[in-house]
Amino acid sequence: MDLENIITMLSAVEQISYNLDTSIGLKYDTSFSQRQESLINNRFQSDVTFMVGEKRQPIHAHKLLLIIASEYFNAMFNGNFRESSSGEIEVSDVEPDIFLEILRFIYCGKVRLTIENALEIYVHAQKYMLNELRRRTIRFLENHIDSHNVLKIFTHNRLYEFSFINDRCLTLIRKNPLTYFRHEDFTSLDRKSLEIILASKKINCSDEQLFQALRDWKKNNESEYADEMVSVMNQIRTYNCSKLRFFGNMSMAEQTDLKFSIMCNHSLAFFGIGVFVKSTERFVTIEVEITENLESLGSYRFDYENKDPAAVNKANLFFEELTLHPDDWYSISVNFSYQGDSFTIINPQICHDKVKLDLESDFSAIKSVISHLYYDEIRK
Repeated sequence: MDLENIITMLSAVEQISYNLDTSIGLKYDTSFSQRQESLINNRFQSDVTFMVGEKRQPIHAHKLLLIIASEYFNAMFNGNFRESSSGEIEVSDVEPDIFLEILRFIYCGKVRLTIENALEIYVHAQKYMLNELRRRTIRFLENHIDSHNVLKIFTHNRLYEFSFINDRCLTLIRKNPLTYFRHEDFTSLDRKSLEIILASKKINCSDEQLFQALRDWKKNNESEYADEMVSVMNQIRTYNCSKLRFFGNMSMAEQTDLKFSIMCNHSLAFFGIGVFVKSTERFVTIEVEITENLESLGSYRFDYENKDPAAVNKANLFFEELTLHPDDWYSISVNFSYQGDSFTIINPQICHDKVKLDLESDFSAIKSVISHLYYDEIRK
Protein backbone atom coordinates (compact mmCIF):
# COMPACT_ATOMS: atom_id res chain seq x y z
CA MET A 1 0.00 0.00 0.00
CA ASP A 2 1.52 3.28 -1.09
CA LEU A 3 1.76 6.37 1.08
CA GLU A 4 -1.11 8.12 -0.68
CA ASN A 5 -3.55 5.26 0.04
CA ILE A 6 -2.48 5.14 3.67
CA ILE A 7 -3.10 8.86 4.07
CA THR A 8 -6.52 8.50 2.41
CA MET A 9 -7.51 5.62 4.73
CA LEU A 10 -6.39 7.46 7.86
CA SER A 11 -8.32 10.52 6.75
CA ALA A 12 -11.46 8.42 6.29
CA VAL A 13 -11.10 6.84 9.76
CA GLU A 14 -10.60 10.27 11.27
CA GLN A 15 -13.71 11.56 9.48
CA ILE A 16 -15.80 8.63 10.75
CA SER A 17 -14.60 9.28 14.30
CA TYR A 18 -15.37 12.95 13.91
CA ASN A 19 -18.89 12.27 12.61
CA LEU A 20 -19.64 9.90 15.51
CA ASP A 21 -18.27 12.40 18.00
CA THR A 22 -20.29 15.36 16.74
CA SER A 23 -23.51 13.55 15.82
CA ILE A 24 -24.15 11.78 19.12
CA GLY A 25 -22.05 13.79 21.53
CA LEU A 26 -19.73 10.96 22.54
CA LYS A 27 -16.21 12.12 23.29
CA TYR A 28 -13.85 9.15 23.20
CA ASP A 29 -11.08 11.05 24.93
CA THR A 30 -13.21 11.06 28.13
CA SER A 31 -13.69 8.29 30.68
CA PHE A 32 -16.19 5.48 30.11
CA SER A 33 -18.24 6.75 33.05
CA GLN A 34 -18.45 10.21 31.48
CA ARG A 35 -19.59 8.70 28.16
CA GLN A 36 -22.28 6.74 30.01
CA GLU A 37 -23.45 9.91 31.72
CA SER A 38 -23.61 11.72 28.38
CA LEU A 39 -26.28 9.23 27.25
CA ILE A 40 -28.75 10.54 29.83
CA ASN A 41 -31.66 12.13 27.92
CA ASN A 42 -29.72 11.59 24.68
CA ARG A 43 -31.56 10.65 21.46
CA PHE A 44 -28.67 8.43 20.33
CA GLN A 45 -29.93 4.82 20.24
CA SER A 46 -32.83 5.83 22.51
CA ASP A 47 -35.78 3.46 22.20
CA VAL A 48 -38.18 4.94 24.75
CA THR A 49 -39.31 8.45 25.64
CA PHE A 50 -40.81 9.32 29.00
CA MET A 51 -43.28 12.23 29.12
CA VAL A 52 -42.50 13.53 32.59
CA GLY A 53 -44.39 15.79 34.98
CA GLU A 54 -47.42 18.00 34.50
CA LYS A 55 -45.88 19.67 31.45
CA ARG A 56 -45.06 16.28 29.88
CA GLN A 57 -41.41 17.06 29.29
CA PRO A 58 -39.88 14.44 26.95
CA ILE A 59 -36.89 12.57 28.40
CA HIS A 60 -35.13 10.01 26.23
CA ALA A 61 -33.85 6.73 27.65
CA HIS A 62 -32.55 3.30 26.72
CA LYS A 63 -34.61 0.26 27.66
CA LEU A 64 -31.67 -2.13 28.03
CA LEU A 65 -29.99 0.01 30.71
CA LEU A 66 -33.29 0.39 32.57
CA ILE A 67 -33.98 -3.36 32.46
CA ILE A 68 -30.50 -4.19 33.79
CA ALA A 69 -30.91 -1.72 36.66
CA SER A 70 -34.38 -2.55 37.94
CA GLU A 71 -36.93 -5.34 38.23
CA TYR A 72 -39.58 -2.65 37.86
CA PHE A 73 -38.42 -1.70 34.37
CA ASN A 74 -37.76 -5.34 33.46
CA ALA A 75 -41.40 -6.12 34.19
CA MET A 76 -42.53 -2.94 32.40
CA PHE A 77 -40.74 -3.68 29.13
CA ASN A 78 -40.82 -7.49 29.12
CA GLY A 79 -44.19 -8.13 30.73
CA ASN A 80 -47.75 -8.02 29.51
CA PHE A 81 -48.06 -4.29 29.97
CA ARG A 82 -48.98 -1.63 27.46
CA GLU A 83 -45.60 0.07 28.05
CA SER A 84 -43.70 -2.99 26.74
CA SER A 85 -44.65 -2.16 23.17
CA SER A 86 -44.88 1.60 23.50
CA GLY A 87 -42.13 4.03 22.60
CA GLU A 88 -43.69 6.79 24.70
CA ILE A 89 -44.55 6.40 28.39
CA GLU A 90 -46.44 8.85 30.60
CA VAL A 91 -44.86 9.55 34.03
CA SER A 92 -46.94 12.19 35.80
CA ASP A 93 -46.03 11.58 39.45
CA VAL A 94 -42.48 12.96 39.33
CA GLU A 95 -40.85 16.19 38.21
CA PRO A 96 -38.24 16.11 35.42
CA ASP A 97 -35.28 17.09 37.64
CA ILE A 98 -35.98 14.18 39.99
CA PHE A 99 -36.47 11.72 37.12
CA LEU A 100 -33.18 12.80 35.56
CA GLU A 101 -31.39 12.07 38.86
CA ILE A 102 -32.97 8.61 38.86
CA LEU A 103 -31.61 8.07 35.34
CA ARG A 104 -28.20 9.41 36.37
CA PHE A 105 -27.99 6.72 39.02
CA ILE A 106 -29.14 4.01 36.59
CA TYR A 107 -26.71 5.04 33.87
CA CYS A 108 -23.53 5.70 35.85
CA GLY A 109 -24.15 5.10 39.58
CA LYS A 110 -24.12 8.82 40.39
CA VAL A 111 -26.80 10.96 42.04
CA ARG A 112 -26.87 14.60 43.12
CA LEU A 113 -28.56 14.43 46.49
CA THR A 114 -29.60 17.56 48.35
CA ILE A 115 -31.77 18.20 51.38
CA GLU A 116 -34.41 19.57 49.00
CA ASN A 117 -34.61 16.54 46.69
CA ALA A 118 -33.60 13.57 48.87
CA LEU A 119 -37.10 12.62 50.04
CA GLU A 120 -38.49 12.73 46.50
CA ILE A 121 -35.63 10.61 45.21
CA TYR A 122 -36.15 8.14 48.05
CA VAL A 123 -39.84 7.79 47.12
CA HIS A 124 -39.06 6.99 43.49
CA ALA A 125 -36.11 4.77 44.36
CA GLN A 126 -38.66 2.66 46.22
CA LYS A 127 -41.11 2.76 43.32
CA TYR A 128 -38.51 1.74 40.75
CA MET A 129 -37.00 -0.91 43.08
CA LEU A 130 -33.56 0.71 43.10
CA ASN A 131 -32.45 -0.61 46.48
CA GLU A 132 -28.90 0.75 46.40
CA LEU A 133 -30.18 4.25 45.60
CA ARG A 134 -32.71 3.93 48.42
CA ARG A 135 -29.95 2.96 50.88
CA ARG A 136 -27.72 5.77 49.65
CA THR A 137 -30.54 8.28 50.17
CA ILE A 138 -31.17 7.02 53.70
CA ARG A 139 -27.48 7.43 54.57
CA PHE A 140 -27.48 10.92 53.09
CA LEU A 141 -30.50 12.02 55.12
CA GLU A 142 -29.20 10.48 58.34
CA ASN A 143 -25.91 12.36 57.90
CA HIS A 144 -27.38 15.69 56.78
CA ILE A 145 -30.43 16.26 58.99
CA ASP A 146 -29.25 18.86 61.51
CA SER A 147 -30.45 21.75 63.64
CA HIS A 148 -30.74 24.06 60.62
CA ASN A 149 -33.09 21.92 58.53
CA VAL A 150 -34.73 19.41 60.87
CA LEU A 151 -38.06 21.25 61.22
CA LYS A 152 -38.39 21.73 57.47
CA ILE A 153 -37.62 18.07 56.74
CA PHE A 154 -39.93 16.89 59.52
CA THR A 155 -42.78 18.92 58.03
CA HIS A 156 -42.04 17.72 54.50
CA ASN A 157 -42.19 14.14 55.74
CA ARG A 158 -45.92 14.49 56.44
CA LEU A 159 -46.35 13.70 52.74
CA TYR A 160 -44.66 10.31 53.20
CA GLU A 161 -44.45 9.47 56.93
CA PHE A 162 -41.20 7.58 56.59
CA SER A 163 -40.45 6.24 60.05
CA PHE A 164 -36.67 6.61 59.77
CA ILE A 165 -37.10 10.33 58.97
CA ASN A 166 -39.52 10.85 61.86
CA ASP A 167 -37.22 9.03 64.27
CA ARG A 168 -34.16 11.04 63.28
CA CYS A 169 -35.97 14.39 63.38
CA LEU A 170 -37.78 13.74 66.66
CA THR A 171 -34.57 12.58 68.33
CA LEU A 172 -33.02 16.00 67.61
CA ILE A 173 -36.14 17.99 68.49
CA ARG A 174 -36.86 16.19 71.75
CA LYS A 175 -33.26 16.49 72.92
CA ASN A 176 -33.08 20.25 72.50
CA PRO A 177 -36.64 21.53 72.00
CA LEU A 178 -36.09 25.08 73.23
CA THR A 179 -33.71 25.75 70.36
CA TYR A 180 -36.32 24.61 67.84
CA PHE A 181 -39.18 26.47 69.54
CA ARG A 182 -37.22 29.66 68.78
CA HIS A 183 -36.22 28.61 65.26
CA GLU A 184 -37.59 30.64 62.34
CA ASP A 185 -39.19 27.48 60.87
CA PHE A 186 -41.14 26.63 64.03
CA THR A 187 -44.19 28.83 63.41
CA SER A 188 -44.35 27.44 59.85
CA LEU A 189 -44.88 23.90 61.10
CA ASP A 190 -48.10 22.30 59.92
CA ARG A 191 -50.64 21.37 62.56
CA LYS A 192 -49.97 17.62 62.39
CA SER A 193 -46.20 18.06 62.85
CA LEU A 194 -46.76 20.31 65.85
CA GLU A 195 -49.17 17.81 67.42
CA ILE A 196 -46.58 15.04 67.13
CA ILE A 197 -44.02 17.20 68.96
CA LEU A 198 -46.48 18.33 71.64
CA ALA A 199 -47.56 14.73 72.27
CA SER A 200 -43.97 13.63 73.01
CA LYS A 201 -43.79 11.52 76.16
CA LYS A 202 -40.10 12.38 76.55
CA ILE A 203 -38.90 15.91 75.82
CA ASN A 204 -36.36 18.19 77.50
CA CYS A 205 -38.53 21.10 78.57
CA SER A 206 -41.06 21.96 81.24
CA ASP A 207 -44.83 21.87 80.77
CA GLU A 208 -44.94 25.66 80.80
CA GLN A 209 -42.30 25.88 78.07
CA LEU A 210 -44.32 23.43 75.98
CA PHE A 211 -47.49 25.49 76.43
CA GLN A 212 -45.57 28.67 75.57
CA ALA A 213 -44.40 27.05 72.33
CA LEU A 214 -48.04 26.36 71.43
CA ARG A 215 -48.98 29.98 72.20
CA ASP A 216 -46.14 31.27 70.00
CA TRP A 217 -47.20 29.00 67.14
CA LYS A 218 -50.83 30.13 67.50
CA LYS A 219 -49.87 33.77 66.97
CA ASN A 220 -48.78 32.95 63.42
CA ASN A 221 -51.52 30.40 62.76
CA GLU A 222 -54.65 32.21 63.91
CA SER A 223 -56.89 30.22 61.59
CA GLU A 224 -56.07 27.01 63.48
CA TYR A 225 -58.09 26.02 66.52
CA ALA A 226 -55.17 25.45 68.86
CA ASP A 227 -57.25 24.61 71.94
CA GLU A 228 -57.80 21.09 70.61
CA MET A 229 -54.04 20.50 70.73
CA VAL A 230 -53.96 21.14 74.47
CA SER A 231 -55.51 17.71 75.01
CA VAL A 232 -52.48 15.94 73.53
CA MET A 233 -50.26 17.78 76.03
CA ASN A 234 -52.22 16.78 79.13
CA GLN A 235 -50.25 13.65 79.91
CA ILE A 236 -47.46 12.58 82.20
CA ARG A 237 -44.13 13.33 80.55
CA THR A 238 -40.56 12.50 81.41
CA TYR A 239 -37.34 13.96 80.07
CA ASN A 240 -35.27 12.73 77.17
CA CYS A 241 -31.99 12.81 79.07
CA SER A 242 -30.30 11.53 82.21
CA LYS A 243 -30.38 13.00 85.71
CA LEU A 244 -27.18 13.52 87.68
CA ARG A 245 -28.25 13.73 91.32
CA PHE A 246 -26.50 15.42 94.23
CA PHE A 247 -26.54 13.64 97.58
CA GLY A 248 -25.82 15.16 100.98
CA ASN A 249 -27.35 16.63 104.12
CA MET A 250 -30.29 19.02 103.77
CA SER A 251 -30.27 22.29 105.68
CA MET A 252 -31.66 25.81 105.74
CA ALA A 253 -28.83 28.06 104.66
CA GLU A 254 -28.01 30.92 102.34
CA GLN A 255 -27.61 29.59 98.82
CA THR A 256 -24.22 29.71 97.15
CA ASP A 257 -22.96 29.41 93.61
CA LEU A 258 -21.95 25.92 92.55
CA LYS A 259 -18.55 25.78 90.89
CA PHE A 260 -17.45 22.52 89.32
CA SER A 261 -15.45 20.76 86.64
CA ILE A 262 -16.49 17.49 85.00
CA MET A 263 -14.09 14.59 85.35
CA CYS A 264 -14.63 12.15 82.47
CA ASN A 265 -13.17 11.33 79.08
CA HIS A 266 -15.84 13.08 77.01
CA SER A 267 -18.03 16.17 77.00
CA LEU A 268 -21.56 16.39 78.36
CA ALA A 269 -24.68 17.88 76.79
CA PHE A 270 -26.24 20.03 79.53
CA PHE A 271 -30.01 20.69 79.36
CA GLY A 272 -31.15 21.97 82.75
CA ILE A 273 -31.07 21.84 86.52
CA GLY A 274 -33.33 21.03 89.44
CA VAL A 275 -33.36 23.46 92.38
CA PHE A 276 -34.92 23.37 95.85
CA VAL A 277 -37.75 25.87 96.40
CA LYS A 278 -39.32 26.67 99.78
CA SER A 279 -41.61 29.67 99.78
CA THR A 280 -45.07 30.76 100.87
CA GLU A 281 -45.48 32.68 97.60
CA ARG A 282 -47.57 31.15 94.83
CA PHE A 283 -45.19 32.20 92.06
CA VAL A 284 -41.44 32.41 92.43
CA THR A 285 -39.04 34.01 89.98
CA ILE A 286 -35.76 32.11 89.65
CA GLU A 287 -32.76 33.59 87.87
CA VAL A 288 -29.97 31.31 86.69
CA GLU A 289 -26.61 32.30 85.24
CA ILE A 290 -24.09 29.81 83.91
CA THR A 291 -20.46 30.72 83.29
CA GLU A 292 -17.51 28.87 81.80
CA ASN A 293 -14.06 29.97 82.98
CA LEU A 294 -15.68 33.25 84.15
CA GLU A 295 -17.32 33.88 80.74
CA SER A 296 -21.13 33.84 80.64
CA LEU A 297 -22.75 30.98 78.71
CA GLY A 298 -26.27 32.21 79.39
CA SER A 299 -28.66 33.96 81.77
CA TYR A 300 -32.16 32.63 82.24
CA ARG A 301 -35.29 33.78 84.08
CA PHE A 302 -37.96 31.29 85.12
CA ASP A 303 -41.41 31.93 86.61
CA TYR A 304 -42.02 28.87 88.75
CA GLU A 305 -45.51 27.98 90.01
CA ASN A 306 -45.08 26.93 93.63
CA LYS A 307 -48.03 24.53 93.97
CA ASP A 308 -47.25 23.32 97.50
CA PRO A 309 -46.05 26.22 99.71
CA ALA A 310 -45.91 23.98 102.78
CA ALA A 311 -43.26 21.66 101.30
CA VAL A 312 -39.75 21.82 99.91
CA ASN A 313 -40.26 21.49 96.15
CA LYS A 314 -37.93 20.81 93.25
CA ALA A 315 -38.22 23.14 90.29
CA ASN A 316 -37.05 21.63 87.01
CA LEU A 317 -35.51 24.41 84.93
CA PHE A 318 -34.58 23.76 81.29
CA PHE A 319 -32.60 25.86 78.84
CA GLU A 320 -31.11 25.40 75.38
CA GLU A 321 -28.44 22.71 75.20
CA LEU A 322 -24.97 23.66 76.40
CA THR A 323 -21.80 21.61 76.01
CA LEU A 324 -19.63 21.04 79.08
CA HIS A 325 -16.02 20.11 78.38
CA PRO A 326 -13.74 18.13 80.68
CA ASP A 327 -11.30 20.14 82.80
CA ASP A 328 -13.02 23.51 82.21
CA TRP A 329 -14.52 25.21 85.25
CA TYR A 330 -18.23 26.06 85.34
CA SER A 331 -20.31 28.07 87.76
CA ILE A 332 -24.09 27.99 88.21
CA SER A 333 -25.56 30.94 90.10
CA VAL A 334 -29.18 30.72 91.28
CA ASN A 335 -31.17 33.64 92.73
CA PHE A 336 -34.78 33.76 93.91
CA SER A 337 -37.31 36.60 93.93
CA TYR A 338 -38.16 36.07 97.61
CA GLN A 339 -35.98 36.91 100.60
CA GLY A 340 -34.88 34.50 103.31
CA ASP A 341 -33.01 31.27 103.72
CA SER A 342 -33.06 28.52 101.11
CA PHE A 343 -32.95 24.78 101.44
CA THR A 344 -29.56 23.49 100.38
CA ILE A 345 -27.45 20.37 100.25
CA ILE A 346 -24.33 20.56 102.39
CA ASN A 347 -21.24 18.95 100.84
CA PRO A 348 -23.08 17.65 97.76
CA GLN A 349 -21.69 14.49 96.22
CA ILE A 350 -22.28 12.78 92.88
CA CYS A 351 -22.62 8.99 92.88
CA HIS A 352 -22.00 7.87 89.31
CA ASP A 353 -19.74 5.19 87.86
CA LYS A 354 -18.67 7.25 84.81
CA VAL A 355 -19.32 10.94 85.47
CA LYS A 356 -17.58 12.71 88.35
CA LEU A 357 -17.60 16.35 89.36
CA ASP A 358 -14.73 18.21 90.97
CA LEU A 359 -16.38 20.76 93.28
CA GLU A 360 -14.60 23.92 94.33
CA SER A 361 -15.68 26.46 96.94
CA ASP A 362 -14.21 29.10 99.21
CA PHE A 363 -16.24 27.68 102.08
CA SER A 364 -15.24 24.80 104.30
CA ALA A 365 -18.62 23.22 103.66
CA ILE A 366 -20.02 23.51 100.12
CA LYS A 367 -23.72 24.40 99.98
CA SER A 368 -25.92 24.21 96.89
CA VAL A 369 -29.61 24.76 96.13
CA ILE A 370 -29.14 22.56 93.05
CA SER A 371 -30.52 19.05 93.52
CA HIS A 372 -29.61 17.60 90.11
CA LEU A 373 -28.35 18.28 86.60
CA TYR A 374 -29.99 17.14 83.34
CA TYR A 375 -27.39 15.86 80.90
CA ASP A 376 -26.39 13.35 78.25
CA GLU A 377 -22.99 11.96 77.41
CA ILE A 378 -21.51 13.10 74.08
CA ARG A 379 -19.64 10.29 72.39
CA LYS A 380 -18.06 10.61 68.97
